Amino acid sequence: MKSCYTIRQFAPDDVEEVAILFAKIFTEREATAKAVGASLNEYYTEISKKVCESSAKESLSFVCVDDSLPTGQQIIGFRLCKTFKIEPTNFSESKVAIISNFMNDMAKKWLREHPEIAENEEMQRKVLTFQGLGVKTGYERLNIATKLCLATLKHAKSLDYQHVITVTTAEASQHLFA
Repeated sequence: MKSCYTIRQFAPDDVEEVAILFAKIFTEREATAKAVGASLNEYYTEISKKVCESSAKESLSFVCVDDSLPTGQQIIGFRLCKTFKIEPTNFSESKVAIISNFMNDMAKKWLREHPEIAENEEMQRKVLTFQGLGVKTGYERLNIATKLCLATLKHAKSLDYQHVITVTTAEASQHLFA
């Protein structure tokens, strides 16, 4: 396996590849997805595909690419982001609706703790939300997640974002944000 890789901005053409990788990683490793028993297909359809599509609308997310891999399998890591926004409550009875609603509840809690931002829409547009972070199996411990986060933060700072929020529920991400 090649340990040389590149980090670049997430592009609309990356949506499908990242959505599949996102669903695979999160259903295998992420605590809430495992706790609710989300299948790969459920997670893909109701979360990862939607998150990737929304992330592709803003130039805030990054991917890590290994060009030595076949086309369609070259993305080995991702950091998906969006400008802060409270999403509508998901009234679906699916297992993964619980996850979406939990993330929304955490965003609402953060706003309650920051009334100066809650009451100011302009300031809310200066808040970056980390939505998903993942590294393909076999590429762990190469600092890819850290490099993706740093690239994202540097880019967000250049765009005058003032705050970043994240909910870290996967075991591997706990040490990044402790």
